[in-house]
Amino acid sequence: MRFLKKELSVLALTGVLSGCAGSPTFLTPASPVAQDVAWLYRIIVYMAAVVFVLVEGLLIYSIFRFRRRSDDRVEPPQLYGNPRLELIWTGTPVLLVATLFVLTIRTMGAVAAPPAASTDIQLRIIGHQWWWEFDYPDLGVVTANELHLPAGAAVHATLDSVDVIHSFWIPQLSGKVDVIPGQTNTIWFQSDQPGEYHGQCAEFCGLNHANMRIKAVVETPAEFDAWVSNQKLPPPPAEGPAEQKAFDLITHGICSNCHALGEVPPPPPGQPEKKLVGPNLNHLMSRSVIAGATYELTPDNLKRWLQDAQRMKPGNDMIVKLNPDEIEALMAYLTRLK
Repeated sequence: MRFLKKELSVLALTGVLSGCAGSPTFLTPASPVAQDVAWLYRIIVYMAAVVFVLVEGLLIYSIFRFRRRSDDRVEPPQLYGNPRLELIWTGTPVLLVATLFVLTIRTMGAVAAPPAASTDIQLRIIGHQWWWEFDYPDLGVVTANELHLPAGAAVHATLDSVDVIHSFWIPQLSGKVDVIPGQTNTIWFQSDQPGEYHGQCAEFCGLNHANMRIKAVVETPAEFDAWVSNQKLPPPPAEGPAEQKAFDLITHGICSNCHALGEVPPPPPGQPEKKLVGPNLNHLMSRSVIAGATYELTPDNLKRWLQDAQRMKPGNDMIVKLNPDEIEALMAYLTRLK
């Protein structure tokens, strides 16, 4: 009985923790892919619950029904086999596993199959340590950390990594897909429910793996079109000496080693294409998150990042030391990039 009480306590605690608010979960799906995954998960849970109740019920019944009593004087009959019972407890697990196999294959096929509608959005997802880059090649838009999608659109995405293995996962929208250097994987998803959905790199990829998050914003087609139009605008011209200093730092100063401002110019003949280490800074303040969606993008957090990025996110590639004048100049210009 003591063991049974402990087991029930663990199950109750698991149920409470799994219901904690604020964590993204595929059990509240917002896309056909997540709905298929949630359906399979629930089937498995229901089947496991039935097996648990039957097995534990029979165990408890046997303990009480066939326990030895103080007035027992005769040893009970010794049985050396029961073909019917042995067939039941062997055949039932085989039938359950076969059923789960068929259901799993069915779900894998549904998740991997292309959407019924034609693909509306082509997307390229690039994993970096420790942030995500989102490239819309047909729209001429490149952004970071915050993914914008129109509701009802079928999105086909390719996934690449520039460093180590990552794993892209927005539980309410998509399945989990590894992002592997030198290998391009694909994924598709579609959501008819506008809202904000959060994801995470699901493959350990270094010191700040836990802070490689994703924010997806599903919005109405009109809102998405307005967002695209804004993202296509060139960066505003610098106003005053301070902003000009910041503009020079970003375009051909110390910041240009890792970042770009708007469209990346083609390399000189014979030179390799420039690979950005950090996000494109154009329209920076149109995003709501920074540093791999770890922090809200506010002027205070942006200034802290410029002052000491390693303190906010140890091990990231932002290792330059800026003097106070450069920080103030950058703050004056970056906060206008909306």
